Amino acid sequence: MCMGGGGDGGAAEQRRKEEERQARIREGKTSIDDTFSRFDDDFYSGRRQSYMDYATPQLDDQYTDAMKDLRLALARSGLMNSSASARRFGDLKKDYDIQAQGVADKAVGFENTARKNIEAAKSDLYTQNSNIADPSLVAQSAASRAASLTSLPEYSPLTQLFAGVTDGIATQFDLERRGKNQYDMSGLFNSGDSSKVVQ
Repeated sequence: MCMGGGGDGGAAEQRRKEEERQARIREGKTSIDDTFSRFDDDFYSGRRQSYMDYATPQLDDQYTDAMKDLRLALARSGLMNSSASARRFGDLKKDYDIQAQGVADKAVGFENTARKNIEAAKSDLYTQNSNIADPSLVAQSAASRAASLTSLPEYSPLTQLFAGVTDGIATQFDLERRGKNQYDMSGLFNSGDSSKVVQ
């Protein structure tokens, strides 16, 4: 009877210790969840907007400069009012739209990366919490991880997106001039031929 009672006492002690351990794990999990509650939808959309705010002014400045360069190059070549001019400006606008979409996609990438990193950190902390069952240590770890995850990543400046905007304009001018000359010459010959046809 005594031995049985001792055994029951040992089992009760084990249960008590396990209950205390589970209570510490619950406390640690609450601490993790509270610390990471700042990472909500507003945080993630803010991470996306942060890159947009960084990159969009650079994109717009480069586009404005490219427009100026194109206008000057066309004017110098006497092509400002040509079909080539309209095509060049149209192509530049298409290129801008593509680059703007690229900026937006990259911003979403930063948002998704932040979300993935934060979920991974939480999962790691949950595992640590289950293993050590030390709420105060887990709280310190959670605070440290959260602080590192709130800092913005380093953004790289945009490269020269419209560097080739004036390429080939001088060649285009030569081609159009030659075409005009050829047209003028062929017009002279054709007028002679047509007079024969009329006769």
